Amino acid sequence: MDNPIGYWMYDNAELFRYIGELGCMREEASRILLSGPFSAFLASVCRKLYPDAGIVVVTDRAYVLDAASEEDEKLEKVLMPFNEYKGTGFDVAVSVLAVNTLDTRELTPYLFSLHDALNGGGNLYLSFPSSGKISPYPKKLVDSWYSMDEKIYMKRYTPEDVIMALSIIGFDVKAIESDDNPDLGKVTSIHAVKRS
Repeated sequence: MDNPIGYWMYDNAELFRYIGELGCMREEASRILLSGPFSAFLASVCRKLYPDAGIVVVTDRAYVLDAASEEDEKLEKVLMPFNEYKGTGFDVAVSVLAVNTLDTRELTPYLFSLHDALNGGGNLYLSFPSSGKISPYPKKLVDSWYSMDEKIYMKRYTPEDVIMALSIIGFDVKAIESDDNPDLGKVTSIHAVKRS
């Protein structure tokens, strides 16, 4: 993919550690939801793991959808705020670097939207920059992790807060990992399954 974000994502595979779990260990997924500002760049990876799956990409950035379309013409693309998507019937939902773009009041509705999108027993893969202590302040403008010339708004949540929210909403957390990323600091990856 001839895009700096795409190259960055390929170089930071620890963010996507759980995505291949179904393809490697279990049955195939028939519908996959990729949610968030940069999740569309995972479409080509998911297409290799699940060649027959219907893949839906939801983001609020048209250039991300354009770049993903060049990689996979079969993608279903939805241009809208990803935290407002109301689709259903998915076996897998992937959210990469989305939680950190949300204000505190948007986090729970976003996680509820992922819960509603999944079938019973569906798998959620969630990765986000995290911290040991949640900040009461709004998102901060920080240097972009994929371009030296761009700034982004980012908030850091604690893994414990996200895990608690997932549990209350109706997910069972199956795995959690933390990695140190040279650009993002501590990154948490979570695999959760929607209760049937």
